[in-house]
Amino acid sequence: MSNTLDNLLGGLEQAGRRATPQRQAVCAALVEHGGHPSAAQIFERVHAQFPMISQATVYNTLETLRELGLVVQLDVGSAEHARYDLQTQPHLNIVCTRCGAIADLHTDTLDALLHQAARRSGYALDQSKALVYGLCPLCQQRTDG
Repeated sequence: MSNTLDNLLGGLEQAGRRATPQRQAVCAALVEHGGHPSAAQIFERVHAQFPMISQATVYNTLETLRELGLVVQLDVGSAEHARYDLQTQPHLNIVCTRCGAIADLHTDTLDALLHQAARRSGYALDQSKALVYGLCPLCQQRTDG
């Protein structure tokens, strides 16, 4: 098992939640995806292994992981388009407005930038959900060419 999968399952158990085979499969699907999957994408992966699993089980497991701070839910549009991020430390998530791809940007200046934005706007900012929108390189190429 990978360290990330171990962390997810260990986090569940530390919180007094059993790491059932279904929860293990949801956690493994999150890790295997390696990006910012939606609940539907996780369900597709898990359903192949556990045909009897319900969408509710997948959603409930993702919600439990979110409540425990083991994943971050990114609301990119509406609730049914939420994506899940295993990287819980502050970083920017750059979302393509055309294809929906999400890229992570880690920078040592993010903290200072968000602090300045919070001070100027008066908002209490959630650094774990910092989203920026634009066109990804592939969509730019499709537009240019």
